[in-house]
Amino acid sequence: MKKNNLRQGILLAFAALSVAWQVPGLQESFEAVLVGKLPAEWSAVFGTWAVTTDGANKVLYQTAKSRGSQFNRVVADRSAFQNGSVAVRLKAMAGSEDRGGGLMWRYRDANNYYVVRANPLEKNVVAYKVQQGRRTDLPLVGRGKTYGLHAPMASNRWHTLKVTAQGNLFTVFWDGKQLYQVRDDAFTAAGKVGLWSKADSQTMFDDLAVTP
Repeated sequence: MKKNNLRQGILLAFAALSVAWQVPGLQESFEAVLVGKLPAEWSAVFGTWAVTTDGANKVLYQTAKSRGSQFNRVVADRSAFQNGSVAVRLKAMAGSEDRGGGLMWRYRDANNYYVVRANPLEKNVVAYKVQQGRRTDLPLVGRGKTYGLHAPMASNRWHTLKVTAQGNLFTVFWDGKQLYQVRDDAFTAAGKVGLWSKADSQTMFDDLAVTP
């Protein structure tokens, strides 16, 4: 009996430490990070991610020239986001096969998460779910399958991408303007947040803000 109680106590302690280690809110400007490094407790899933300078500012830059349906991803390991808002500034620098970048939320692992991305080549903002490695664009509330929406954007210029989450309802904003809403029930629990680009998209990111 004593051994069982001790084991249960240890498991509860580990669970408490795991919850305490995660943080629901996050503000990252990258200013305190050394050039050439990632922020502490961030992990690159795929691609080449490192802090660099953009003028007098520090930013996180994805520079890998990946191919096809290879997704460059980096995650904030301590983040635990379920409901609230996630926003980031991004600047698409280069990419001929693909260009731009996006935000991931409720990230479980490399094959299961939500992502919304902006692409200056296509001039659109599209929300997807990636489930068991398969990426599917989400239908817009009141409009159905439209493959996101057109939005004004340009390469080599800073834009702001934001998503709010409340249960299964996600609202997408571009440069401060609401674009659309989508609903999905694939991932309901809290997960990590991260940044995303596809193929040879070389993109700068700054001022990631996660608000529960």
